Amino acid sequence: MALSLSDLIKHYDRPGPRYTGYPMPPVWTEGFPQEEVAEALARADADPEPLSLYAHLPFCKRRCSYCGCNVVVSPHYSPVDGFLKSLETEVEMWASHLPNRRKAIQLHWGGGTPTYLNVADLRRTFKLITDRFPLLPGAEVSIEVDPTFLEPDQLPALREMGFNRVSFGVQDLDERVQELITRGQTWDQTLTTVRQARDLGFPGVNLDLVYGLPGQTLATFRRTLESTLELNPDRMAIYGFAYLPKVMPYQRSIPAETLPSPELRLDLLLLAVDILEKHGYVAIGMDHFARPGDEMARAVKEGRLIRNFMGYAVAAGSDLLGFGPSAISNVAGVYSQNEKILTKWERDIAEGRFSVHKGHRLDGEDLMRRWLIHELMGTFELRWADLAKRYGIDGPAHFAGAIEELKEEVPFGTVEVRDEGIFITPLGRRFVRNIVQPFDAYLKKLAASTPFSRTV
Repeated sequence: MALSLSDLIKHYDRPGPRYTGYPMPPVWTEGFPQEEVAEALARADADPEPLSLYAHLPFCKRRCSYCGCNVVVSPHYSPVDGFLKSLETEVEMWASHLPNRRKAIQLHWGGGTPTYLNVADLRRTFKLITDRFPLLPGAEVSIEVDPTFLEPDQLPALREMGFNRVSFGVQDLDERVQELITRGQTWDQTLTTVRQARDLGFPGVNLDLVYGLPGQTLATFRRTLESTLELNPDRMAIYGFAYLPKVMPYQRSIPAETLPSPELRLDLLLLAVDILEKHGYVAIGMDHFARPGDEMARAVKEGRLIRNFMGYAVAAGSDLLGFGPSAISNVAGVYSQNEKILTKWERDIAEGRFSVHKGHRLDGEDLMRRWLIHELMGTFELRWADLAKRYGIDGPAHFAGAIEELKEEVPFGTVEVRDEGIFITPLGRRFVRNIVQPFDAYLKKLAASTPFSRTV
């Protein structure tokens, strides 16, 4: 059964988790007890492995209508000082529970708009984290940057601090699209910031685009892709726009008639894949691409790609600490997510407790399935002998139902089911979110009630 890429995308295009973790947050329990987090930290303190760190810096000067992130829109800078005081208290709280384990191999700042902070406060934030959790040599230190809110002194300061990877949000370069998504980013802003990052010697420069935005056409998106490729990014992410006005009421400002039809949305994605691959980029799953010499492309080739709540990574700790409102932590088999509302998060921190909004303690079955799903998403293969060695179970017997589901995909050329294990083909890597779904024990219960993004 040889289907075209277009037909395969139609076959696999349905809602589903991104599997940055397992199980995903819709399974977690609200009101998760603080004691579970403290106990997990006590167990984690004895682990010699380095940590991953994530800081959520939530402020934005304006609301972009396409954005699904947890943000605090504030045209005034005054809330920042209180936020940073709370952030320092929170980081100290995590550190006090890990007296013997502080080294970090990965630090990422997201938001919001991290560069909403001025240089003095960027330095203050970096210091309050790395004084308590020092970075190891070779650590990946990355940040998300909005070129529309970037002062000339901010990138030099970030580079001086040690940031070695910067991700610029572009979304689309067309002026009409930028107007419809209330962003207003110009080509000159993108060009200036990328050139500055290159001149400063950032080893990694990433660009993020979005397909399915209002006003997009094949002609405009082609110009966007070709123009951004002139900037020679090391990695590119091509995300699908999630139009969910019932969940995000501010998206009602987008005229529905300006959204691409399902057919055009598919063609926009295919156009991006075609152009990027013709320019030599290696596909990492469905929506990430990297130049062949980039560390992530090499990690795919060598089977050492890592999946965690920051997406794909080439260097990550065995546990993740999340700082700031809505940030997610993963410590010693316990997931916890901070309160999303800034004032609630600040209140909890001021009262001397972790600001836990929801959480989940993974049991043995969860841990095994998480390892299995991330093994498939990182190495694109699963050998039953490895599963038996790690967890002492008979994989083909334990996952007989999942194997039968996967066999239905074999004729599409996306996966091979062999006696020794499961092997995702190069074609199937584009649909890896779908191919791991049979191993998700919760998905069938959640599918009807949870607004997952579409897998394609």
